[in-house]
Amino acid sequence: MQFFIAQIMGIFSTAAAIMCVQARRAAFVLLGQFLANAFSGLSYGLLGSLSGAWICLLAALHSVLISLANRKPDRQRNRMVRLISAVFTVAYLIGSVVTYTRWTDLISAICALLFVVTVAQKEAGKMRNVMLVSMSLWVIFDIAVGAYTNIITHASTIVSILTAKLRLDRKKQTNGEEN
Repeated sequence: MQFFIAQIMGIFSTAAAIMCVQARRAAFVLLGQFLANAFSGLSYGLLGSLSGAWICLLAALHSVLISLANRKPDRQRNRMVRLISAVFTVAYLIGSVVTYTRWTDLISAICALLFVVTVAQKEAGKMRNVMLVSMSLWVIFDIAVGAYTNIITHASTIVSILTAKLRLDRKKQTNGEEN
């Protein structure tokens, strides 16, 4: 039963992940990241992958805090983002060491560090660039731990990121805007 509930959580994560990368604004990307990571964390937890659960549930909280920081004036935002990033980098690394049981846990730790870089970006286009690398690594992790719907989540997110890069980011570059 736990296996099936985990897969259902993966389906919810897929929907949130696909939608969030299509957003023009970083705030909506972060909202989607919160939802996708919360559902993925529950899925990994139910499948017995403590490192994946730790990383994703912490990433959900991380998304919320960065979203709150983004509402501040630039100077204050930058200080808050640096502080939040430092605290979460340490938390991800400690959690990765504590929950380490096999080689795949190194992948989730790398993905966590990439997440720190992703959410620290102010523009959605830059977030998508880092997410593309992270999602590719999550696919490898998902295959190794048997998180089948999370494979679909991350593979679909890769396709959605590429679509968004063509649809949103390329359009910005041809108009001379920064992504």
